[in-house]
Amino acid sequence: MLQASVLLLIVSIWFPGATRIAGTDGSLSFLLALFCAIASIVAYAETARRLHRTEAALATAVLTISAFIIILSLLSMLYADNPLRTMRAVFAQVFGFAIIPAVAAISTRPRGLVAVDRVVMTIVIMSVVTSCLVAIGLGDARFADRAEGYFKHSNQLGIALSAGLPLIAAKLVSSRRHRVLLLGCLVAVLLGLVKSGSKTNFVLGVAGLGAFFGLYSIYLIRRKKNPVKIIVGTVTAPILLQVSLMALQSLNPRAYNLLALQLSGGEAHSVVSRQRLWSISMDLGLSHPFMGVGAGQPVGDIAPHSHNLFIDFFRTLGLPGVALVSIMVLLVMAYLVSAVLCTLFGNDRGDHAAEVNVMVLGTSVSVWNYILANQMSDSFGPSTAAFFWLPLALLIFYRGMQRSLQTGLERPKLYPVTGSQLFQH
Repeated sequence: MLQASVLLLIVSIWFPGATRIAGTDGSLSFLLALFCAIASIVAYAETARRLHRTEAALATAVLTISAFIIILSLLSMLYADNPLRTMRAVFAQVFGFAIIPAVAAISTRPRGLVAVDRVVMTIVIMSVVTSCLVAIGLGDARFADRAEGYFKHSNQLGIALSAGLPLIAAKLVSSRRHRVLLLGCLVAVLLGLVKSGSKTNFVLGVAGLGAFFGLYSIYLIRRKKNPVKIIVGTVTAPILLQVSLMALQSLNPRAYNLLALQLSGGEAHSVVSRQRLWSISMDLGLSHPFMGVGAGQPVGDIAPHSHNLFIDFFRTLGLPGVALVSIMVLLVMAYLVSAVLCTLFGNDRGDHAAEVNVMVLGTSVSVWNYILANQMSDSFGPSTAAFFWLPLALLIFYRGMQRSLQTGLERPKLYPVTGSQLFQH
């Protein structure tokens, strides 16, 4: 039941505009998240004891910070101009309580690796489905020069697709079968990203893809194997970048021209408007430094949020809010860097270890893409928050498995299954 609920939740987060209840986007996703949170959080104390100490500590720390953010957001209802909008910040944090404990719970059951692999493949499938809907222009996914799919804005679609790209790339290089199909999926999502018209997320998506393949090449070099893959990757990376830029120029001239203007040192309208928005948001935060204007409150009549994670939390929840979210990001980034370094310079061997290591790299880049995207495109809004929590939960799972493999599974009590069950596909 829990696994099915998580999979349904993943499907629903790609259609926030089509899952409205009483006119609120993503309401169905929130109800599913609430169910997953209640179903998994009850047994989380027991589940956490089966995880490695570092993974359990990170998950507990991040969720504790989320709980404080929820409390501050609810308290801000007392002074916010629009009290109902404070629930937007609450919704974004509830996804964390739904996803991290749920993924941890299903991963510690028999055939846990298979269950988590279904989660990854569901993200891959929904990335491709959304990209195809955007490409052919079905329903609310119509495309002019900016496509939002079933999200409110094209930037949200871009964030979702750029977070999914590294996971698809990781499955592509780690899978022994269906590589041609996965390559097609990668191309389809790149096309969807091009058609979204989100310049920031196009750059992040392509750069993140390059970063993943760069890290994977270092990983192969360190282990002194597959020289053909290294050569192919070195040649393919610049070709992929060039092809992506040509596709952007052909399919979305507006986005290409604006991107070219920015890269040449010019000031695009979107950048100027962002700078003005940040300036106004900072002034509002300085006017209410300790309490903020209230969670989820718009920036006057200009924008629904500040288009920057830290500035938005300072504006809405004051110094306590920006301190909490800064600590959360620092914890996640430190864990992410540690996971990547341990993957690149570890000494584990074997096919299962290689697959897990590649997924650690893919999920790390996915989390990185989301955090960077929230410095300009979003502010940890409820429509995109799940695309932070999902890769983070997967990173915690794969990093825990990596630790077990690096120690030769000397502590099998960490997982309530035998080694043969754990690695069965």
